[in-house]
Amino acid sequence: MQALAVVIGAFAPGVFWLWLVYRWDRYHPEPRWLVIRTFLWGMVVAIPIAIAELILMLGGIGMQCLEQLGEAPLSLQSIAYEAFIVAGLTEEAGKFLVVRLSIYKSLYFDEATDGLVYSAAAALGFATLENIGYAMSFGWQVMLLRGPISTFAHVLFSVVWGYPLGLRKVAYPRSRLYLWLGLPGAMAAHGLFDFLLFTQSWYAWLVIPLMGGLAAALVLMLRHSRRISPYREKVAEMQVNCSNCYAKVPYYANFCPVCGEAVDRNTHREGNACGNCGALLGKGAIYCTACGSRIVKKPWRKQ
Repeated sequence: MQALAVVIGAFAPGVFWLWLVYRWDRYHPEPRWLVIRTFLWGMVVAIPIAIAELILMLGGIGMQCLEQLGEAPLSLQSIAYEAFIVAGLTEEAGKFLVVRLSIYKSLYFDEATDGLVYSAAAALGFATLENIGYAMSFGWQVMLLRGPISTFAHVLFSVVWGYPLGLRKVAYPRSRLYLWLGLPGAMAAHGLFDFLLFTQSWYAWLVIPLMGGLAAALVLMLRHSRRISPYREKVAEMQVNCSNCYAKVPYYANFCPVCGEAVDRNTHREGNACGNCGALLGKGAIYCTACGSRIVKKPWRKQ
C-alpha cells in the first residue's frame, strides 16, 4: 500500500502538468489519446536513457565521479561531465527521438503549437518515471521539490527544441536553423540546470532565474504559435433553434434574443448549427464538416 501511494504521488505532478500542457492548444486541440501515448513513450524511453547514462558514468570521467563519491568533493570537471553529457545530452536526445519518430509525421501534427504540446508530453512522461525512481529511493517527500521544480523543468528544456520542430513541420521560414539551434540549446539548458544543482552550493539558487528565463521564452513561443496558427479564426459558437420563433440562438444562451423564449437545449439538439457558416451539426460534433471550424459551447471572443 505504501509503494502504491509513492507511485501515485510520483505520477501526480506529471499528470497535473500534462493537464495544463493540453490546454495550451487553444484553437485546434490534439486528440487526448495521442498526447497520452506520447507521455507513455516518454516513460518508456527513460529506460534505455538510464542504461546509456549508466554506461557513460562508468567510463572516462564518469568513472572518476563514481570513485570519488563518499571520499572527496566532485571536481567541477566531473560535475560538468555528469550534468551536460550524462544528463543533458542523452535525456534531451531521447525525448527528441520520441516526438520525431512517433508523432511528427502524423496528420494530427499540423501546427506549430503541436511541437510544444508533444515535446512537453514526452518530457513529462520521462520526468514521471524519473520521479518514481526518486520517490522509491528517497521517499515521497522528495516530490515536494521535484514536483513543482524538476518535473516542470523538463518541460522547459524540451520545448526549446519542440517549438522549432513544430515550426519545421509547417515550413516556417528559417525553421531548420531554429531546430539546429534548439536541440543543442535544450541540452545546454538542461546541463546548466543540473550543473548548478550538483554543485550543492549557493550556485544552486541560480536555477531560479534560469527557469524564469525559460518560462518567459515558453510564453513567447505560445503567443507566437497562436498568432501564426491556421486555426486561429476557425472557431465557431454552437447554435440551437429557438422552439418558438426558430431563430438561431447561441448554445450557452438561456433565452432567445429575438422573442425571449426560454431555450431548451435538450429538446432541440437536432437543430444544432455552426455559428460560422450555419451548417447543421450532428450530435456531439466537435468540428463543422462544412467549414472546419472548431465548435465551442461557451462565449468565444476572437483572439
